[in-house]
Amino acid sequence: MTFEEEKQLLQLRVRCLNNLVSSQVKLDHYCAHHLDNIKAVFHKGKILPQQGEYSEAIPILRAVLKLEPSNKTIHAELSKLVKKHAAQRSMETPCPSKGAWSSPWKWLFGATAVALEGVALSVVIPARN
Repeated sequence: MTFEEEKQLLQLRVRCLNNLVSSQVKLDHYCAHHLDNIKAVFHKGKILPQQGEYSEAIPILRAVLKLEPSNKTIHAELSKLVKKHAAQRSMETPCPSKGAWSSPWKWLFGATAVALEGVALSVVIPARN
């Protein structure tokens, strides 16, 4: 086998492995063992968010974007992923208006209402008799 034939065979193998990874992603079989090329690393960056690993996927897609800055697919995927990750983090962190003080104020208001009702009843009941 000549060097040129071996090179073509290796390129064909890489294409086949990339197609295998693509089909596994579509079938929800997560396998990204071949990280020696950009396409495979990009597929890994797409698989990790499906497993909930946003913080691991973002740096991977940023690294792929540095290698291929003109690739619009990578730009779109990274943008979508960053937005999803931000939305996920905003759901996890409590809103400042609903922090530790909101619950005690509700209890204080409720206790005040009960106390006023008790005072009102203690005035109304003796007045009826």
